[in-house]
This record gives sequence, C-alpha cells and structure tokens, in this order.
Amino acid sequence: MNRFGRLDIAVGALSLCLLAALGLVLWRGDQVGVSVLAVSPLDGPAAASAPVAITFGEAMDAASVESRFSLQPQTAGRFVWRDNTLYFLPGQAFAEGQTYTVRLASGASTHLGHVLAEELSWSFTTRSPGMAFMRSSDQGAELWTLTDLQSTPRQVTDMAGGVFDFAVSVDGQQILYSAFNQQAGIDLWLVGRQGEDNRMVLNCGLDRCYAPDWSADGRVAYSRAPGPLNPGEGYGAPRIWLLEPATGQSVRLHADTQKIGYGPSWSPDAGRLAYYDGVQNRIVVVDMLSGQEIYLPSRVGVVGSWMPDGDQMLYYDTKLADGLALYTIFRADFSTEDILPFFEPQPADGDYSMPTLSPSGEWVALRVRPADGGPADQVWVTPADGRFALTAAETEASLFSDLSWDPQSRFLLYHRMQLGVGNPVPEVWVWDRSTGTTRLLVRDASAPAWLP
Repeated sequence: MNRFGRLDIAVGALSLCLLAALGLVLWRGDQVGVSVLAVSPLDGPAAASAPVAITFGEAMDAASVESRFSLQPQTAGRFVWRDNTLYFLPGQAFAEGQTYTVRLASGASTHLGHVLAEELSWSFTTRSPGMAFMRSSDQGAELWTLTDLQSTPRQVTDMAGGVFDFAVSVDGQQILYSAFNQQAGIDLWLVGRQGEDNRMVLNCGLDRCYAPDWSADGRVAYSRAPGPLNPGEGYGAPRIWLLEPATGQSVRLHADTQKIGYGPSWSPDAGRLAYYDGVQNRIVVVDMLSGQEIYLPSRVGVVGSWMPDGDQMLYYDTKLADGLALYTIFRADFSTEDILPFFEPQPADGDYSMPTLSPSGEWVALRVRPADGGPADQVWVTPADGRFALTAAETEASLFSDLSWDPQSRFLLYHRMQLGVGNPVPEVWVWDRSTGTTRLLVRDASAPAWLP
C-alpha cells in the first residue's frame, strides 16, 4: 500500500494554500473598481474644438459608459472609442469663455463586471484661439505662433531654417512639424503650444516624412517618401503612414506597398482618411473600420474639405468650359456614393477652387479667379448649399490661399500675396463673418493655421 511521505503532505498543503490565495485574489479582483488613467481637457483653458476624453485601465462596456456620461451645459455630439479611451466629439465647437463640467456617474462597468465605484467629475473653460504660421529668412523657414490674435508673434522652433511644414493637434496643445536633417531627409518633431518640450518623435533618416495631419483621437497620418538607394538618385514615391506621437511607433497605412499617396486628411470623427494618389489622379477615401475605399477623380493634387459628420467632402477638379480648363467644385457623398456639382448650374465665367467647409458645416469659403487666368483672386463665402455668395476678400492683383476657419466658424484666415509690386511680402489676414470686415494679422508670414 502506497503512503504519502512527509514531503508529499507538505507539497499538498502548499498547493492548497496557493489555490486558496489565488481564489482570494480573483474574488478581490472582482471587487476592485474600474481605474481611470487620464481625462482631458484638463482643468484650465481648453480649445473650443477639443474632444472630451476618458482613458480607462481596462476594456469597458461602451453602453454602460456612454449612458452615464453627461456634459453641462448640454452639448450635442457623438462618442468614438479607441482601445480603452472614450472620446466625446462635440457636434459644434464649445462656446468661447464658457466653463463646462463633465460627469461620469458611478456604475460604468467592464465586460468582466468591474464597476466604477465613484462618480468622476471635472471642469474646463474654453479659450480664444491663436494662430500658427511659418516665417522665412535667408536660412529657410521656422515655426511661429500667436497664442491669441492680439498677442505678439513668437518663434517656437530653432531648426536652422529647416522647417518644412506642420499640423496643429485638434486640442491645440501640440504642433507636429517636419524638418530637414543632415542626411537631406525630413524628420518629424513635436513642440508644445507655448514652444515647450521640443523633441524629435520620428527619425526618418534618408526618407522624407512630411504633410502630417492629426485625428480627433490623437493619431497622425503623414506622407513618407523613401530615400535614394544610391547617391544621386531621386526619392521614391510617397506612401501614407500612421504615427502614435506619444510613443513614436509608426506603421504603413496599407500593407500593399504598391499603394502610393500623399497629403493625408482625417475626417472630423477619425472614421475616414483621405489622401491623393498621383499615379491614378484621384482622391482615395479609406474607411478606417472596414478598409473600404472610395475614389474621387481629380487632377489637382490635393484632397478636399470634410463635412462635420465625415460623410461628405467638397473637392475640386478641372473641367473643360468653352475650350478652357477651369477649376470646378464637386460634392461627394460617401453614404450614397454620389458626386454632384457644388454649383448648379456651374458658372462658366471663372475658376472655383479651394473649397473650405466651416467646422459647423454651414459655410464654405472658396477661391475665385477670372476665366481669363488673370491675377485677380477673390475669396468668397457661401452657405453650404451654394445658394448665394459673399465676397470676403478682394484686392487688385493679389493671390489668396490657405483658407482656414476658426473652430466656431466666425473667422476666416487666409494668406495673401500682392503681385505687381517690388519684393512682395506674404501676409496673413482674417475675415470676420459677423461684420464682413478684414484686418491684417501678420506680415512676412505664410501657411496660417488656427491654434485652438
């Protein structure tokens, strides 16, 4: 007859203790409340366009969280989830100078049954927007900002004139910019709103990484052109890549390396990403959830402007009219896959380009140029249905570009270059929709963008 020895008994006792301890840990784990790792916007000044975000320590039951979320004053919007983070995207920009209180009632739960034991609450107040822009010198270009439109411009980069382009985050707290390196490649850098914490986030070596664009959930899409394999050779065709600015991790959008493109643009809800395919002469619109692609024929080399819900885009293309190739604006509806002219009937007496939708979706700014091609640009503003137009900017022999609405759709930034004068100086102007007036903001400035 086999008998347990003392060692066997000791091992058995230890195993029972371990099992009991494991059971206790599992039982206690079920009693532990849900952890909240981060919230934003933090207490203090916030962008009128900033999404409200809550990051949890584990995967949540979305319905249990969304049903317990509230915002005072009440604000319409939509929820977007990315991993364990909930984003509330306001349907309209938050009111400037208004204090908002966010609450998440207790009881929000995980799929494992863990619950939020106590109510979560915090407040933030929205600020006035500023502006970011580039200023050139004999060395090259640097990045400058105005923290608000009444402040003094300040230089926020010192890259020996190597800044190539930039993009401001949706919450206005960070600016991602591209800058040349010593290998003639272009790296990606990140700098804070006040010029703080300037650091490289992606060393691209010989490659050229440029044209970044931020999503509402904090990702960045950018163009990346492979560096030459041998000295004296040219750069390869660009492709679209995705970057996590916090970690520097970067992956190609498409596994298929034959898909090329540049100039990415996120939809307001980050559900779609558009870019330009210069080989096929088309805008490619990718559904980021399903991977489905929609193609918009265009030969102008840029993507369009999004409606707030991300289901429509205004873009422009060339069209023959009386033997002339003129720019024409189109409206693409991704839910119906229809492409229709923006103006009906389409005017034949001019070029209509650069459609720029306001964040509210109510207004469209566009550039108008006479059909004869003369240097006499105008900037028009029209309702989203195009039923009438206001002239926002009209200066003899001037070129206008870089149209940009503020988060609350009140002001329009634009770049102006006056022709027919010696040593023309680029300028940034702003148009006030409520008064119909314009004023000069900064001279010797280009590529204006709002700093919300």
